[in-house]
Amino acid sequence: MDFKEATNILWGTEPVTAAEMAERLGKDPHTIRRARINGAERAFGAKGVEAVMADLADKHADEFERRVRELRARSTNLRIG
Repeated sequence: MDFKEATNILWGTEPVTAAEMAERLGKDPHTIRRARINGAERAFGAKGVEAVMADLADKHADEFERRVRELRARSTNLRIG
């Protein structure tokens, strides 16, 4: 595996998007973006937001763990430069 292949594995990881957060919170993605700037409490109240964010982080953590296993399994052949 070369450096490009390794970075492709990491960069291929799906980010948590405003659209994904909005869907889980029952809001518009624009509201989520605005809440980041102005504070979530003003946009829709903080109650329950922490649990949704934890669920999203957990979902994406599973994907990162798969990426870690893949990179470690292939790391003996990693060539940089």
